[in-house]
Amino acid sequence: MSRNGRPAHAAERLSALLRERYGAKAVLLTDSGTAALTAALIATLKDRREPAAAVALPAYGCYDLATAADGADARVLLYDLDPHRLALDEAQIDATLRQGVAAIVVAHFYGCPVDLSLVNRLAATTGTIVIEDAAQALGATVRDRAAGSQSSLAVLSFGRGKGLTGGSGGALLAHDKAGERILNIARELLGEAQRGWVELLAATAQFVLERPNLYALPAALPFLHLGETIYRVPRPLRRPTRASCSVVAGTWLLAERETEVRQRNGERLLRELRAQPGFETIVPPGHTRPGYLRLPVLASPIVRRAVAEPAARRLGVMAGYPRVLCDLERFGERCLNRDAAFPGARLLVARLCTLPTHGRLASRDFERLSRWIRKVGGP
Repeated sequence: MSRNGRPAHAAERLSALLRERYGAKAVLLTDSGTAALTAALIATLKDRREPAAAVALPAYGCYDLATAADGADARVLLYDLDPHRLALDEAQIDATLRQGVAAIVVAHFYGCPVDLSLVNRLAATTGTIVIEDAAQALGATVRDRAAGSQSSLAVLSFGRGKGLTGGSGGALLAHDKAGERILNIARELLGEAQRGWVELLAATAQFVLERPNLYALPAALPFLHLGETIYRVPRPLRRPTRASCSVVAGTWLLAERETEVRQRNGERLLRELRAQPGFETIVPPGHTRPGYLRLPVLASPIVRRAVAEPAARRLGVMAGYPRVLCDLERFGERCLNRDAAFPGARLLVARLCTLPTHGRLASRDFERLSRWIRKVGGP
């Protein structure tokens, strides 16, 4: 209920849940996580009054990072990652911040949390805004705090495959005065929401097609783009639909219970993977707990080739992002350091794969995954 006793609008309910869960001082709901990040980058450049300033992005990551920078018409400095921890390369972060970027985006990949305390300290000395990309971080924690609550701004996504979903939607969270100032600028950038039936169809498709016995079906329905990594051109920035907000708010508790299942399933698969020399598991810092949206692992070249085979796809095993961001057509022209080596990011492109962790995995699915892990990863 709202304060005046009338039923709260879906967007109000969702905003209240986000403020409570993440301790946010302000919340801006958008029609996608990409829109939230785009708006944050545009607003940061406006606030800094340096439209020519660059923003820093990880060299490896979801292509929507590139879409957001394109939508903001921002120049980009890429920084490399530590591939064995899916975490920040500290020397790279320090060098990047010293070049005077307006904002730095730090992402949690596949639910593996990154501790932002170092980048926050370094950014404070350069006046850089830290934007925490928590689109894949549902359920992940750092020092018992939710990933998405560590810096001035955080971005969430409620798109398909994000754990907490409404078929689409996203949010920008502000955690301090600087973040609130930028969020208020971003608020003025959003247009009206479109009709919400597409979101409901997307949420339904995800619910149906994430069943393990249907993993092969999306390949026969290419228009869904399920499991694919594609570059999306920037779209107008919009508010979320009521349908999306209603679904996210209404399934909140279910999503939190699903996170607990993903964590248990991830830990179960890790025991199998650690026993096979063809896999190198990613070890998060001791004061963090992953949400395991999917389970990332580094594979040997032989195993990585096996990941591309239909048998792996039928089990829900997938390769990671297939290109370093600077190799994307057209986007590379935005990158001020596109000719850098980025060895960590290129190792991730070559070796990273992910396994499913969701709650629809039955005992027989774990048995099939275990047999595949032993077959391709053994001596």
